[in-house]
Amino acid sequence: MYRVLYRKYRPRFFADVIGQRQVTDTLKNELESGRLAHAYLFTGSRGTGKTTCSKILSKAVNCLNPHNGDPCGECEICRGIDDGTILDVVEIDAASNNGVEDIRTLREEANFTPARTKYRVYIIDEVHMLSIGAFNALLKTLEEPPGYVLFILATTEVHKIPATILSRCQRFDFHRISPEDIAQRLRFVCEQENVIIDDEAALLVAGIADGAMRDALSLLDQCMGRSEGHITEETVRLTAGLADKSHLIRITDSVRAHDSAAIIEMIDELYKNSKDMARLCEELIEHYRELMLIKTMKQPRNIIIMSESEFQNAHEQAMSIQLSDIVRAIGILQSAQEKMLRGANRRIEMEMTAVKLCSAEAAAVVGTDPAVEKRVAAIEKVLASLKNSPQRTEAKPAARQRTMLAPAKRPGADEMEKLRSNAVAFSRWPEVVEEISKYSPTVAAGFSGSKAYISGRYILVDSDKDICFECLRKAELRDKVRETVRQLTGEEYKLGRYSYPDEKKEDDPLDSFINDLKASGVNVEEN
Repeated sequence: MYRVLYRKYRPRFFADVIGQRQVTDTLKNELESGRLAHAYLFTGSRGTGKTTCSKILSKAVNCLNPHNGDPCGECEICRGIDDGTILDVVEIDAASNNGVEDIRTLREEANFTPARTKYRVYIIDEVHMLSIGAFNALLKTLEEPPGYVLFILATTEVHKIPATILSRCQRFDFHRISPEDIAQRLRFVCEQENVIIDDEAALLVAGIADGAMRDALSLLDQCMGRSEGHITEETVRLTAGLADKSHLIRITDSVRAHDSAAIIEMIDELYKNSKDMARLCEELIEHYRELMLIKTMKQPRNIIIMSESEFQNAHEQAMSIQLSDIVRAIGILQSAQEKMLRGANRRIEMEMTAVKLCSAEAAAVVGTDPAVEKRVAAIEKVLASLKNSPQRTEAKPAARQRTMLAPAKRPGADEMEKLRSNAVAFSRWPEVVEEISKYSPTVAAGFSGSKAYISGRYILVDSDKDICFECLRKAELRDKVRETVRQLTGEEYKLGRYSYPDEKKEDDPLDSFINDLKASGVNVEEN
């Protein structure tokens, strides 16, 4: 009979356990030195090796020929425990044997000496499922068991176990296995099975498994059933029901272009191809998370698991999107995912989400974007003040239709002189200009030859080209420069000019309009 991969390649020795050196090394040292505890608690997420280590430990304490803390795997005890013929090692599923009577039966059996082994071992899986009464019945036996009894408790939810139980056990925490370690193990298994697996496919399986080796091997088993001896990235995507990465890139580009119709068409295409909408939503959340990490970290490559070409595409896309828009998208998608899990129609919810992502007004209506709501409230406040102003005249109809925020005041001559006297050269300004060139080579040309200085909370830009400052007056580019500076320095700075021309410029129409509003008694907020 065919044995699934996670059973066929279950580690038989501590050295074979992947990614849990903090556990296996300690257990081997205890076994070699004879400092064996009477109760162990193994905790961690699914598929990380808790049951595997429990079985290896049960063999190691009873092996006739142990070697450096490992069982030999060849003696009659090791073989008997593997094939289940030795009844002194008992596995109990606490999910289905969680009552007081089940624990009382265990206590009665524990009084009998083992028939063939040195230790009678009880492996209680999912121990957090025991009832309060069952835990209380286990307390005394767990604290002072007979010298030939060993308890191994395993759980994924250690917070549900009473403190009285925790204090009686040696606790070992199993970590999520890194994607690199999982991918390496998958390549080993494929080599043993005479199957070729691409590196990108192995990494994709490892990413889907989310730190669980058992999940990775189960998915690999499915991929082997679909493929004909060669597993590619496309094979994994088809088997797991994942959207192609290009779909995620296209959807994100459409969100940036506010093209909800294009997204809905892609959703329809994916739906017809039997793609699960909840999975698509989860993938989009993960994609936006990757963009967020690229925007906020200096070395995101160490965390993000994807091929080099995919990383380059993601990096280009991340540089074209504001960080605030990325965070906003994650919030909207997570809200949609919660509704899908609560039973909402997944396709309709995904289509609604597409509209919300492309429309700030729609997102604000459902309360998913507090920043937009705050700005809307500020605009409504100014509109109300314009409407109620007793000095309002018909000669200025634009004042009733538009809401203006006064531009930031330019520092005065004395303040400017003080800023310049304290300024020091900003050595990383060329990196800022280089980043701007990725955003727009044309705009970057206006910054060529410019310099920058740091003074207090200001970055002062010095250039002999007026186009440089014309570009900085655009809110989108100004935010781009400030965000780039923040990523390089970790600090927030305001932007200003290092020097201003002495000649008097013509009055700015916007300034005149703001002054007219103030003269009419309207309180205009400066930003």
